[in-house]
Amino acid sequence: MRMVSRFAAGTHRRSLVRAATRATALLVTVPLVTLGLSVGIAAAQRSATVTSYGNTIDSPTAIVAGPDGALWFTNLSNSSIGRITTAGTISNFTDPSIVGPMAITVGPDGALWFTNNLGSSIGRITTAGAVTDYTDPSVFGAEGIVAGPDGALWFTNEFNNSIGRITTAGAVTNFTDPSIDGPNGIAVGLGGALWFTNAFNNSIGRITTAGAVTNFTDPSIDGPKGIAVGPGGALWFTNEINNSIGRINAAGAVTNFTDPSINVPTAIAAGPDGHLWFTNQSGASIGDITTTGTVTDHRGPRIGGPFAITAGPDGALWYTNFFDNSVGRVTTAGDVTTYTGVGISRPFGITVGADGALWFTNEGNSSIGRITTKGTVTNYAAGSINVPTEIAAGPDGALWFTNQGNNSIGRITTTGTVTKYIGRGINGPVGIAAGPDGALWFTNRAGNSIGRITVTGKVTTYRGTKINRPYAITTGPDHALWFTNSGSNSIGRISVTGKVTNYTGTGIARPMGIAARPNGALWFTNQGSIGRITVTGKVTNYTDPAIEDPVAIAAGPDGALWFTDVNRGAIEVITTKATP
Repeated sequence: MRMVSRFAAGTHRRSLVRAATRATALLVTVPLVTLGLSVGIAAAQRSATVTSYGNTIDSPTAIVAGPDGALWFTNLSNSSIGRITTAGTISNFTDPSIVGPMAITVGPDGALWFTNNLGSSIGRITTAGAVTDYTDPSVFGAEGIVAGPDGALWFTNEFNNSIGRITTAGAVTNFTDPSIDGPNGIAVGLGGALWFTNAFNNSIGRITTAGAVTNFTDPSIDGPKGIAVGPGGALWFTNEINNSIGRINAAGAVTNFTDPSINVPTAIAAGPDGHLWFTNQSGASIGDITTTGTVTDHRGPRIGGPFAITAGPDGALWYTNFFDNSVGRVTTAGDVTTYTGVGISRPFGITVGADGALWFTNEGNSSIGRITTKGTVTNYAAGSINVPTEIAAGPDGALWFTNQGNNSIGRITTTGTVTKYIGRGINGPVGIAAGPDGALWFTNRAGNSIGRITVTGKVTTYRGTKINRPYAITTGPDHALWFTNSGSNSIGRISVTGKVTNYTGTGIARPMGIAARPNGALWFTNQGSIGRITVTGKVTNYTDPAIEDPVAIAAGPDGALWFTDVNRGAIEVITTKATP
């Protein structure tokens, strides 16, 4: 497999571099991204369009409680804005103007305002998802942002060492001073001034709404990052370099607090309990510190590179896990909950269910996923699901899938009830399809054979020299079973009586998934492309930069081909006007 990096480099990320029962369902929403398709060199050429459903939580950075009672956060790597309710339901918003969003805050106009660190602009998004983008030559590497006491938004420009101000109408003013050096976090302090951290010259800055700048230094300030107002009006900040928490009063007097559990602290926020809560990016924990300096360390499942933190409307603290691509919640008692993105984790198999939705397998987290054509995902997990690969709609209305991890065939109803079948003749099962004879047919990649299982669990196995590491399988328009031979770069056909035919040729390269279309052709996934083969063996190949490592493919109820892309961690769609 080709490995593709989705992490765009930037100076603001220097610290990141351092440093059979009823299943449980998770309901979230995923975004829609349209990409142009170019046709590759093949036996024939056709035009097509690719749409991608990907991970909604992708290197999340900032998070804030929104005016609608939900939490809003920025996704740095996939350039989107996320929303998560206190019940864990996630929505994602994309727009061409959102480029590397870093920080987010609630504006005086009831909208969410955010910094586009890589796009060098200031964005605004309503709770309904409408996005407005504001640009200005002085906005360069915008980092932190906060609603000021003057009805405007104030932000830090890390790349040009300045402090910016933007009105809700989009008018930008820029303030510079020799003491501003690598500004990051920003907060409103006592007296209506803005306080910010200077990461490069290890100082804390203060700027009035008129633009007057004061700079405060202290030997204990070392790599300051996040800053927040604490009880009594003092400013509390994180020191990423020397692993400490700082406190500075209105007069500029600094107090420093250390503890062994403080490990690359990044963001900080005042909690409802009067404590200051902060993220330990390298320590993979959430810390809280009292105003007298007592530190408590909180750990829990899947805390990975915690970055930003905020007090939620439910009385808990919510934070982003940069490396884990998730959002976490910790109560003031220390109970941790983690919410992951869309339930898509190394997706492989995909098919249309009797309920009109697409059902797919998640090899990465051993679960079965369901996605509607609108992009809403439900995820099912059960102990009997073990490295599921391919999936097919059975004649009994349930979904049938292969479990590579425990050499079994699984069955899941559209309500989430799972059954597991084991026995002889099941050896490294991968592909599975409903046959024209009312049984399920599957490929045994490890056993170089084709298997057949009835809905009551009876297994028959077929072997032959033309079966070479078979992967996916489907019923063709000719009432035979068609499968991919990943070991011999060929497409195979087996009749219900067991007779095997093999097809090779240009445009077949390490084929994996395969699906039949109503127009009489079979569609399959190659390494980096999508292929099409007629029942007479004519092959057409389609390529696009968006297609990286496609595995499984299915004909959707909307007439398009839906497929899983492992490297991108996405569900993608291809439409075409190709004829048989």
